[in-house]
Order: sequence, then C-alpha cells, then structure tokens
Amino acid sequence: MPRTKSGKKVLAAMQKEYGAEKGKEVYYASIVKGKKGSSKWEGKGGTGKLAKAKKTYAKKKRKIQTSDGYMYA
Repeated sequence: MPRTKSGKKVLAAMQKEYGAEKGKEVYYASIVKGKKGSSKWEGKGGTGKLAKAKKTYAKKKRKIQTSDGYMYA
C-alpha cells in the first residue's frame, strides 16, 4: 500500500528517532496495533502482509492480570 503524505512524515520522524530499520518496525507495528491516527498513514488497499497482520493482531487474546486473577481481552 502506498504511504500518504502524513504517513511519509510519520515514518521519517520515527526513522530519525529510532534509526532506519527500527523506525520502520515501529511505524508498521503502530499501524497493525491501531494507534490513534494510524489509519491515515497508509493509502487505500486491504490486501497484503499489512492487512493480514492487522487481522492476526485483532484475533489474539491478550492475558491481563487483575486483582482477582487473569482476564482475557
């Protein structure tokens, strides 16, 4: 998927902060996780590795420790 103008800015900022490779990893991890505003960073599309990663992340159940024990969210 092609990056939008705002996506290019965010990627450049992350690469400046974390370095070239780690910046890319953080950028795509933010998109997959659904960080606020990240839906505007990538162009239209819905296929490929990024879309598959989003679906996989959404399906995972996360184990959260509470005062009563554990819960899954």
